[in-house]
Amino acid sequence: MKIKGTNISMTRGDSEAIKVTVKDTLGNTIPLVTGDTISFTVREYMMSTTKVIEKIITEFDDGTALININPQDTNDLRFASYVYDIQLTRGNGTVKTIIPPSQFLITGEVTYD
Repeated sequence: MKIKGTNISMTRGDSEAIKVTVKDTLGNTIPLVTGDTISFTVREYMMSTTKVIEKIITEFDDGTALININPQDTNDLRFASYVYDIQLTRGNGTVKTIIPPSQFLITGEVTYD
């Protein structure tokens, strides 16, 4: 996986993980806690109603979220550019998009079944 800014590129069918931490405007880490939810959503294009990948994280280790992408999440996707974002919903109902819509590129592979 390659991450440049907020854009992600990964090989179709690979196992990957994205570690998510939240920081305030001063750069201080704000821990994720019980009751919070991190939503990772990938669509073909911005206004698509179909989610090609969706991961909901509600358990956190040391205040961070780990979004695991498994081979079966991308095995059937075309080699193409998709769009994703990451949203935080706090236990008190506050919603914040912490990664704005960005490129999620699925690249080719030679070794696959």
